[in-house]
Amino acid sequence: MRVVEHAGVDGAPVVLLIHGLTDSLESFAGMVEELTPGHTVLTYDRRGWGRSRDDAPPTSLADHAQDAIDVLAGRRATVVGHSYGGVVALKAATMRPDLVASLVVFEPTVPFTDWWPDHDEMMRRSLDLKPMLKRWSAGMPRRTPEQRAADDISMARDFSFVETAPFEFADVSMPCLVGGSVDTTPWDYESAERLSELLDADVVMFRDAGHPAHRTHAREFADLTRRAVALGC
Repeated sequence: MRVVEHAGVDGAPVVLLIHGLTDSLESFAGMVEELTPGHTVLTYDRRGWGRSRDDAPPTSLADHAQDAIDVLAGRRATVVGHSYGGVVALKAATMRPDLVASLVVFEPTVPFTDWWPDHDEMMRRSLDLKPMLKRWSAGMPRRTPEQRAADDISMARDFSFVETAPFEFADVSMPCLVGGSVDTTPWDYESAERLSELLDADVVMFRDAGHPAHRTHAREFADLTRRAVALGC
């Protein structure tokens, strides 16, 4: 598994950034620049994605969460999960609350909730969202046909891990911030307030950003992360 550590000054708080689907650690480049050297920032390509695409595939969300825990190497950190990385972060927090000081979950992928559409409905509604989805892909690296095929396999596998609830929101015990954006899917938009209640968390809405705010609004996303770090101190 590809892991990159950006060391901060001595005693700097540790931040772990977890990417979502069809993504990689490269998407956090702007955030890394914003957060270092005041923080030690850990990034990695989740198994099945980026340069970890050919690693042994995970068999559950717990496998993904254990990978995140392993990256921490015993260090207590603020864990930031974007999209599917948000559910990985939440699962890791329930597995090792001693290592997770605080959380940021930005539009986490939660199809096991009662407000999220099922797969067929989501695909049907996504047809109406094509212009928005195209905006999200702006600036993303072009993928080869082989990479797209591999990503389709990884996406189907990762979605299978969250068809039923892989954790209880009530078991998330540390301070948490929920991030969201206006220019996003209806189900992601609804998630912000719902998750705020379930996680007893404040919501931070990005008014002029879409789902890939970690890439397009790195400074604002870094500010959100700093706020979470302060909550975990």
